[in-house]
Amino acid sequence: MIQMIRVDDRLIHGQVALLWTKELQIDRIIVANDLAAKNDIQKNALHLAAPTGVKVAVVPVSHAVKMANDPRAKALKILIVVNNVSDLLTLTTGIAEPGKVDIANVGRVQGGLKDKRKLSDTVYLSDADIDKVKQIAAQTDNLVYQPLPSDTATPFLKLLEGDN
Repeated sequence: MIQMIRVDDRLIHGQVALLWTKELQIDRIIVANDLAAKNDIQKNALHLAAPTGVKVAVVPVSHAVKMANDPRAKALKILIVVNNVSDLLTLTTGIAEPGKVDIANVGRVQGGLKDKRKLSDTVYLSDADIDKVKQIAAQTDNLVYQPLPSDTATPFLKLLEGDN
C-alpha cells in the first residue's frame, strides 16, 4: 500500500532514505522519473542511496502508476518519490489510493527561482505548478507540507494562502 508520495528535487537522499523510510517502515521505494529511468548512472546512484533492506525501483512515471495500482502492492509499504509537481499530478490522477501526499522540497533545483513563488524555505512553485497543486488538492484530502517526520504536517493549501 502506498504510505506516501513525496515531491523532492533530490529524489532519494538522507531525509528520504533514513528518516522517512524508518518513520513509515517502508520496504519499497519507487522513484517515478522518466529521465532517471533512462539514465543507468542515476539509477545506480539512487539504488545506492537507499537503506539496506529497502528495494528500489527507478521507473517512468506511467510505470509507477501501474505498479501502485497492482493488487500485490497492497501487501507492501511503499514510498513513491517524484521531483516535480507535473509528475505528482500524473500519479495522483492515476493511482487509486495515493496515501499521504507531501510536497516537501521542490523548485530550487529545476529551472531556478525566477518566476516562482516562495511558499516555504523548501518549496518554490510557478503559477503553472500552483494550478497543478490545486488540481491535486481536489483529488486528495491528505496533501501536506512536511519536510521531516518530526515536523508538523501542514495542509498544503495553507501555504498557498500564506497561512503558514
